[in-house]
Amino acid sequence: MKIIIATAVGKNEKGKYYDIFPSRWSATADFHTNTYYPFDLAYLSSMLKNETSHQIKMIDGNYQGFTVDVYAENLVEEKPDLIIMEADSLTYADNMKVIKNVKSRIPCKALLCGSHPTAFPQQTLLEGADYVAIGEFQTGIVNLIKSDFSPDTAGIYPNRRAELFDVETLPFPEDNDISRRDYCRLYACEYRQIEMFPTRGCPVNCNYCVVRNVYHGQGNIRCRPVSSVIEEMNYLLDKYPDIEGFFFNEESHTANKKYVHELCDALIESGLNKRVKLDAMCNFAAFDDALLVHMKEAGYYKIRVGIETFDESAAQEIFSGSWKKNIKKMMEVLTTCRDIGMKVYVTMSVGTIGSTPAKDLSTLETVKRMYQDRLFQEFQVSINTPLPGTPFYDEARENGWLVSEDFSDMDGNNGSIIDLPEYPKYKIDEIFKQFQDFRYEVINNNRESGVNYSMYDKEWVRKVLEMTQLSKNY
Repeated sequence: MKIIIATAVGKNEKGKYYDIFPSRWSATADFHTNTYYPFDLAYLSSMLKNETSHQIKMIDGNYQGFTVDVYAENLVEEKPDLIIMEADSLTYADNMKVIKNVKSRIPCKALLCGSHPTAFPQQTLLEGADYVAIGEFQTGIVNLIKSDFSPDTAGIYPNRRAELFDVETLPFPEDNDISRRDYCRLYACEYRQIEMFPTRGCPVNCNYCVVRNVYHGQGNIRCRPVSSVIEEMNYLLDKYPDIEGFFFNEESHTANKKYVHELCDALIESGLNKRVKLDAMCNFAAFDDALLVHMKEAGYYKIRVGIETFDESAAQEIFSGSWKKNIKKMMEVLTTCRDIGMKVYVTMSVGTIGSTPAKDLSTLETVKRMYQDRLFQEFQVSINTPLPGTPFYDEARENGWLVSEDFSDMDGNNGSIIDLPEYPKYKIDEIFKQFQDFRYEVINNNRESGVNYSMYDKEWVRKVLEMTQLSKNY
């Protein structure tokens, strides 16, 4: 067979670009300012190439800014026997338009995977998919194809989920059909950094989290062998000598403290700590002074931590367990980072269950004071959005909080889709804008002080705009 592995659409009918991270949350933007490496599909591509004899090709239409029609033309020209496409709720409708267009013109089957098909597998089949892979989809899809499409394959609806895969068996993800160098254009990276994923999963259960509740269906943390991570770094440095570092863009890079210490030791022993700049998505609860100092020595220049809110009652609604609710611990971590010269990027959200306008405005004032005290250098804010498959979505539907059931409105960067009892949509949007205004102030301060974000890489912009312009000729 010829199998095409396809990312989500790049541009919607309103002319906005999709900023895609299906296993976390996606958004739209007026410009193609940021492009994440489609790592879940990239791992699937390598696994299928290694474990089957089929003709496998990966296409990233999101990176190239393809519209529905342009994407369909590209796929029809490829004449695949099977299209595998990952979809979240924001991109689902446009992705299905692509699938229907292609299937109406050539004999082809479609397999949908990702958060939205997992949440609504029967609907996805009724709307045009031939197969739906649920949860963490790589094992189920590989086994389906290797078994010649056995109807009893775990991980393929209506069967049970497949077991979470063993990260020690992972090949390096796709780097031939798509180039990992092309994905250095990442927000808050200050160097040409390639995304890497030493760990999988997260032990924390946040009520809005797609990766924990939908992709994995359970709390977990799986760590790749340190030797494999070092080998992958050296491979990428040899292939792309102009890259300057790596972004460990996992859910919780520091969840296993012992593992991070071992990785730091290997970075120092190999001398990579002198060659590369590192930053990582982390959980502040795992930190202590010794770990932060060790990471700094190993080449980490920045950590990214999810705070979301400073209101304890709102935090109680969002997080189970104590991992992300210990504000005192968080402040100690940020203070240590300031003292040792480790930069900090924090993520916040507005409109959460349990919050109110007063609580979110109080959090904003706290954020401003922390910035003045140099406890962080950058921050991100999103509208807490109830995505299908999460407890937040179930609670919002049950309580009648949803003001829109149009999945294409589920954009955490462009308007709330809920009215909370003490927090209507218009107020959430208004306060989100106040957070955003301050965020832009912080970004401008950084740029004026000489911070050179990789997302402003002019060479990347030129190449992507050229591809986007060429695509309009279809």
